[in-house]
Amino acid sequence: MQRVLVTGGGTGIGLAISTAFLADGASVVVGQRTEGEARSAEARLRGKGGTVVGIGADLAFAEGCRALVARAAEALGGLDIVVNNAAITGPPAIAPFAEFDDELLDLIIDVNLKAPFRIAREAVRHMGRSGVIVNISSVGGSAAEENAAAYCGSKGGLDMLTKALAIELASRRIRVVGVAPGDILTGRGRAADRTRAAERPSRYARMTPIGRRGRPDDIGRAVVYLVSDRASFVTGTTLRVDGGRLAY
Repeated sequence: MQRVLVTGGGTGIGLAISTAFLADGASVVVGQRTEGEARSAEARLRGKGGTVVGIGADLAFAEGCRALVARAAEALGGLDIVVNNAAITGPPAIAPFAEFDDELLDLIIDVNLKAPFRIAREAVRHMGRSGVIVNISSVGGSAAEENAAAYCGSKGGLDMLTKALAIELASRRIRVVGVAPGDILTGRGRAADRTRAAERPSRYARMTPIGRRGRPDDIGRAVVYLVSDRASFVTGTTLRVDGGRLAY
């Protein structure tokens, strides 16, 4: 049985990733920023297939990263898979770079880049001689977006971290891979998207060759594939799941 830690695993894309693992019978620890959020996520996911445990930890701080991994490994008896999904995204991270204050810049880098580094560093101590680390990146890590300098910078750094860790951990049979979602319609965006759809086709749908926005389960299925034996020769790369958006 796979023992899985998913950071930010109780909402949006993280919820879909957790659900996909549970459907496969995995034991999953869902990390959320607070204990209350973690308990709510655990209740939401209970009965989806495998065993789920919610743990609260603030990944903006090194101690939060250490505590989450230690508690997850204790709850599961070790770790086989870690999914670094938690991130600062959306409106807080979208603003002209000249208007960014240092506090917000530090928060984005701490959660989006330093936390995956710290989580991976702690997790490999509980993985033995095999395992998989998955970093959830973004198409913004490869293609710059207006008013997203800090976000794009953090995700570009995460893509390079995936490559560097894959090289370093290969001798331990630990694979490191990334997934870069395109425009994914999560719960927070559905109401706004319905309003736009009543007026005109989604701008992002028109930018995507497949002709629709992504769904969280598109990412969940990609992650489950990448950690499986079917992808045993895949490491050090980031898979774009963007409907062909960056093919233009």
